[in-house]
Amino acid sequence: MIGTLKKTITIILFFVVFKFGDAQIIHFSQFYSTPMTIAPSFAGPEKGGRVAINYRDQWPSIPGVYRTIAAGVDHYFPRANSGVGLLFIRDAAGEGNLGLTEGGFLYSYNFKVSQKRSNKSKEWFIRPGIHFKYSQRSIDFEKLTFGDQLRDPSKPTGTAVPFKKKPYIDFAASAMAYSELYWAGISVDHLLRPNQSLYGLDSRLHMKFSLFGGAKVLLNSRKRRVRYNREPESITFALNYQYWDKFDQLDLGAYWTHDPLILGAWFRGIPVADRTDKSFNNLDAIIVMVGFKITRNLKIGYSYDMTIIKNLFSHTGGSHEVSLVYEFNKNLGKNQKHSIIPCPGI
Repeated sequence: MIGTLKKTITIILFFVVFKFGDAQIIHFSQFYSTPMTIAPSFAGPEKGGRVAINYRDQWPSIPGVYRTIAAGVDHYFPRANSGVGLLFIRDAAGEGNLGLTEGGFLYSYNFKVSQKRSNKSKEWFIRPGIHFKYSQRSIDFEKLTFGDQLRDPSKPTGTAVPFKKKPYIDFAASAMAYSELYWAGISVDHLLRPNQSLYGLDSRLHMKFSLFGGAKVLLNSRKRRVRYNREPESITFALNYQYWDKFDQLDLGAYWTHDPLILGAWFRGIPVADRTDKSFNNLDAIIVMVGFKITRNLKIGYSYDMTIIKNLFSHTGGSHEVSLVYEFNKNLGKNQKHSIIPCPGI
C-alpha cells in the first residue's frame, strides 16, 4: 500500500515537473548564494571575486533522484566597470534521470546614474547583464518502465525510444537598479526559445520573466563594523517573482544578519497571477535558513523547505539545501567608487 502510494505520488510529481517546468525550471531556496541564477546583472556584484556552490536535495523520500547543483565563479573589474562570471548547473529528476546540464558565460556593466549630494541622499547605479549558455537535456530510458513492461519489467520495450540527449543554445538578459540599501530588477530567460524535445518534435521553452528586489534596514550604527571589521546588524527583505507559460511563483522572505550569523525565513508559491489552467496549485513551502561566516572570506548556509500541501509533506520529506561561498581579492579596487549590491550573501 505504501509502495503504491509512493509510486502514485512520484507519477504526479513527475507530471508536475513536465507540465509546469518546461521539463525543468531550476530554483534554489538560497538563490542569493549564487545570485547569477537569478539574473546576469549579478555577475561580479562584490569588490573582488567570489566562488559559490549550491547543492539541493529535493523530495528525498520519493523514489528516484531530485537533485540540483550550481557552481559559479564571478569577478568585478572596477577599471572596466564590469563584472564577468561563469555558471555551471546540473539537475537530475526522477527515476529516469531526466537531466539538465548548463554551462554559461555572464557579463554585466555598472554605471552610476545619481550622485550622493548629502548624508540622506543615495548613490544609484544601473547594471544591465547578459548570459550566453549551452544546455543539454538528457534522459536514461533504460531506467523507465513502459506500458508493455508492467507485467515483466525485464523484457525489452517495444516502444520507440527517442533521443537520449538534446543540446541547444540559449540567451538571457537583465537590468537592475540599486543603491546602498535597495535593489530591484527584471530578467528575461530563454529569449531564443530553443527546442528541447527529446522526441524530435517542436517543443520550445517558454520565455521566463523574473522580477526581483529588496531593501536592507540597518538596526544599529556602523561603529560596530568599523571597530570589529564586521557587517552592521540588519534585516533584509527580499522577493523574487517568476512567470513562464501559465505558471507563476513568488518567493517572499527576510534575513536577519548579526555577523557572523545569518537567519532567514521565506514563503514560496503565493499565487499572485490568474491562470487559465488551475488544475494544479503552486507547490507552496515554508523555508528556514541559517548561515554562518566561518572566516572573513568563507560563508556556509543550510536551508530546509517544508512543503505545506496537505498530505504531501510526510511523503516527500521536504528539501535540503547547502551553500558554500568563498570571496577573494576583496580589497581589489577598494579606492574605486563602486557601491556593493545590498542583497544577502547567503
